[in-house]
Amino acid sequence: MINNLIEKMGFSICHQLPSRSLNIGNLYLPVCSRCSGIYIGFTVSAIILFIMFRKKENSLPPAYITVISCLFIFSTVANGILSYLTPFSTTNNARFITGFLCGASVAIMLYPIFVFQYYKKSKNIKILSNPVKFVAYLVILMIFIAASLARISFLDYFFYYLTAFSIIFTFYFVNLVITLLVPFFSQRAEKLLGKYLALPSVISISMLAIELFFSCRFHQFLLKF
Repeated sequence: MINNLIEKMGFSICHQLPSRSLNIGNLYLPVCSRCSGIYIGFTVSAIILFIMFRKKENSLPPAYITVISCLFIFSTVANGILSYLTPFSTTNNARFITGFLCGASVAIMLYPIFVFQYYKKSKNIKILSNPVKFVAYLVILMIFIAASLARISFLDYFFYYLTAFSIIFTFYFVNLVITLLVPFFSQRAEKLLGKYLALPSVISISMLAIELFFSCRFHQFLLKF
């Protein structure tokens, strides 16, 4: 039942073509390789940022990191254009890598916005301003990409459920940032887990359910033509 729900969730946001999806062991991930990369990259990056920056740093990273992040996002767009609008074909590994770096880059941009909007008092300090931390961050991302593309058979269900969790978390976190832009919810919390996270989380999860429901219906509608 859980796997059926995951497949339905994947169907709502992705074409799920086996030829464009990563398989680990005998198990295909619930969305294509590019989507898997985007959602897993976003989630892994967000987790790293929450662990690295617990002093409520609320500013975007230095300019060179912002430029690198924009290039990573553009690489996914370029890869998609090559896949769909030109005779050239890309591999699932390339789709996953560019997607992963794109998702991670989006997380870098959204994390300080979340911090600024969520906490009552945050610090005007750039995240990843320390080059050592940035290199460590990149190394962790590279290790995770390598582990994903190694396609180790006994990790099949781990990556399958990680992908499903990453889809939910990405939608939730993006919706949470949007919700926190509403003045009533903004800049009220003293700590990460507390009462000021509860109602915005309920709203964000409700938005997630609505978005996936209508996206699924729209996908079903498109398949009729």
